[in-house]
Amino acid sequence: MDTPIATIERHGCTADIYEQALPGQFTVVFRDSSGKTMEESELTGISTYRQRESEITERLQQLCSGKSAGSPEDFEDSGEY
Repeated sequence: MDTPIATIERHGCTADIYEQALPGQFTVVFRDSSGKTMEESELTGISTYRQRESEITERLQQLCSGKSAGSPEDFEDSGEY
């Protein structure tokens, strides 16, 4: 079961971050101001979600402002470790 570890809030919308059982894997659930899930993404290959926090915040702002068209950030690409 995923363990909640953080919440980022912008303009009433939230990104809830959950740590998965396997090391280096996280789930991010983006919710609107009413609590409805807008998107769910995986973060993999990182030691802490904070390595991708700016990307999470940017995607949260996009979704909250209604810019959900297009593909979400590729959170599964760990990039530089």
